[in-house]
Amino acid sequence: MRTRDFLNLTGSSLIAHRMRSFLTALGIAVGIAAVVLLTSIGEGVHQFVLSEFTQFGTTLVGINPGKATTAGTSMGMFGTERPLTIEDAQALKRLPFARAVVPFVQGNAEVEAGNRRRRTTVYGAGPDMPEAFRMKIKSGRFLPDDDPTAPRALAVLGSKLRQELFTGRSPLGQRITIGGNRYRVIGVMEAKGSLLGFDLDDTV
Repeated sequence: MRTRDFLNLTGSSLIAHRMRSFLTALGIAVGIAAVVLLTSIGEGVHQFVLSEFTQFGTTLVGINPGKATTAGTSMGMFGTERPLTIEDAQALKRLPFARAVVPFVQGNAEVEAGNRRRRTTVYGAGPDMPEAFRMKIKSGRFLPDDDPTAPRALAVLGSKLRQELFTGRSPLGQRITIGGNRYRVIGVMEAKGSLLGFDLDDTV
């Protein structure tokens, strides 16, 4: 009897207050839909970021020297920043678990080839960069294993930059100017795509 009475009371209450019951049900439905939507969006963003970074592999580790600026009380010798050096990279190469070590710097400069010019991203890197970042050479070769303190003036172009500067002709052996310095092109990379909005093919 109690169950029947409870059901009768619930039914009569819902009938008597139809609008309130409808709004309550609508609020619950909207809340559930919002949670499902936010969960789906979050999972989609997670998968996108994961796929962007895993194109370079899952064993890549980046090392930075630290913050360029700090705040707070100075800690003397413990609060100073020491930049990374070529010697640091050579020390990392001696680690038994290091497959490839690539010291590199990144900047932005205007690249010229004949009467064509384009402002693009410029990387200063070592010969192990293709192995470390899963990059492939389309034509020519990558940078040789020169003395890092006195390397030759050689350059490798991204596929998009090659198209912009040398449309319809081979860039191999040609000279380009980067920031006022001349370099000889020895290779062109295969298309890599973009990483979080940065075009990896519009580089040198």
